[in-house]
Amino acid sequence: YLLERLVDDLRLLTLAETRQLHFEKKSVDLAQLSQHTIDMFSAEAQEKNISLALEKKSGNYTAELDPQRMEQVVGNLVGNALRYIPDGSKIWITLEETSDEVKIFVNDNGPGVAEDELQYLFDRFWRKDKSRTRSAGGTGLGLAIAKQLVEAQGGTIEARILPQGGLQVVVELKK
Repeated sequence: YLLERLVDDLRLLTLAETRQLHFEKKSVDLAQLSQHTIDMFSAEAQEKNISLALEKKSGNYTAELDPQRMEQVVGNLVGNALRYIPDGSKIWITLEETSDEVKIFVNDNGPGVAEDELQYLFDRFWRKDKSRTRSAGGTGLGLAIAKQLVEAQGGTIEARILPQGGLQVVVELKK
């Protein structure tokens, strides 16, 4: 099963990197999409006693995107956070809008990453904890795929360390 996922992920990543991936762009409500992603991960979060929430102010969080690809991005970010933060932690998604863009923030209060490791976060197969085995995680391609899927749709993605500790991944998308 893992080998099959690895092959699928590598194929998707290669297509995205070479800009051969087809995108079905339409108007997507990122608040709805984020809530749907939270709902998909809620059972796993409850199992680990992790609080998972969407925090948003009222606003228009729509952008022209491929909904399936964008759901994969947010899913990869939430899934990654769930994998790396200790039981009893929290993950929260916040949304922000400006006149020409929408930002999605996926935040967690886990151990975070060292400042000098932030640059490697979106690399293929990079792992914060080198002792982690494949069985304890995914294919090691989730964040690399998220980066390619965001950039292929004209957006940007970056990771930051939150002042109180933990990690924040920011996705900026044109409206």
